[in-house]
Amino acid sequence: MITAPVVLLFCLAGSCSILSGFFLWQEIGEINRKLTDAEQISYWGMHAVKMARIKAEYKRLYPLGKIDVMRRIFQYLGLAFLALLLIPLGFFK
Repeated sequence: MITAPVVLLFCLAGSCSILSGFFLWQEIGEINRKLTDAEQISYWGMHAVKMARIKAEYKRLYPLGKIDVMRRIFQYLGLAFLALLLIPLGFFK
């Protein structure tokens, strides 16, 4: 049965994931602003190696930048809300 906590946690997880995605797009845009056309990072096709390159390039170009921190905060919050969603769904009975 779908209850209010299930809907709330699902909406919070989705919202955090969307915000994390927006911060990722902003991070890629900031990186691409300083790279040549041949070195620029595509917005499409995310995988672990590409995420590591984005993080490394952002830290190199913006050592005091906060976008990566904000992206990770919302990413981890989204995962935490998804994990909490398992409790009212009865996965731990």
